[in-house]
Amino acid sequence: MHPLARVIFAISGTMIFVGLFFMGTGTTIPFFDSQEEVEMEFAFSGQSATLHFEQTESPSNNGWAVYSFGQYLDDDGDGIWDDCGILEITFSNDSGVDFFYPQCDNSTQREEVAEMIYVGQLCFDPTNESSSFCNEGNYSFESNVFVRLSQEFGQNDDQSLFFRFIEWIVDGFATGRTIFCASFPLLFLGVFLAFSLSDEEEDSSKKTSDGPSAEWRAYSLMSQERGGDGMPKAFSRHSEKKDLFRKPKKGNVRGGVHKSGGLYLDGWTDADSDAAYKKKVGNRQDK
Repeated sequence: MHPLARVIFAISGTMIFVGLFFMGTGTTIPFFDSQEEVEMEFAFSGQSATLHFEQTESPSNNGWAVYSFGQYLDDDGDGIWDDCGILEITFSNDSGVDFFYPQCDNSTQREEVAEMIYVGQLCFDPTNESSSFCNEGNYSFESNVFVRLSQEFGQNDDQSLFFRFIEWIVDGFATGRTIFCASFPLLFLGVFLAFSLSDEEEDSSKKTSDGPSAEWRAYSLMSQERGGDGMPKAFSRHSEKKDLFRKPKKGNVRGGVHKSGGLYLDGWTDADSDAAYKKKVGNRQDK
């Protein structure tokens, strides 16, 4: 298998493991956690006020979210938060229509505000889009307990597709979903490279093996492996018979190295060297 395919397989396998780990455990990657908690801004805090509602195009104005001090407890098991039972809130205009929509069901829990619970919505009912919606104008707000109101807006239509996709990708990185999904394209790429690159290597090896091939082997001049002429194979293999007894133009001098590999000193002349060489070669040929 090609080394590049092995690296891609290792990366994709690691991504699958990491994605399954975070998705299975329900944890998020700490890199995407907010280092600083963003404090919610409140448009009003108190028990009574006159609020002005003005509709906007993008994003749309969804009125106010109502928070009251309390805890998300349901001791009686009726599916309604216990602290919502004491609330008496009205939000109406000159027509007398009440636009307060309680949200005390157990499924409406929010954790944005410490020590406070989400108890309802003004002007907009999140659970029923066909409910009455506020018109622009002034509204009278009354509550029997201390509450806080937070302005809420809908989704920005200009960011409907692209920014929602970006948010989905970022959220996927935090939960491990994007890492898990991105591992499969890498896995398929590794499979493709494993087959395509291996085929190319086999084809290249077949091309090089076609036709005669030469094997280069090195022999030492001092080796005992010799040819039939008695000469070391390093000489006899690359020389013709007529060159065996040819006197070299240079060499065989006193104190020099003989062409057969022997070292001659102390009074040897060119004639002595040639005579010893011919005698040595002749003895081997006679054998």
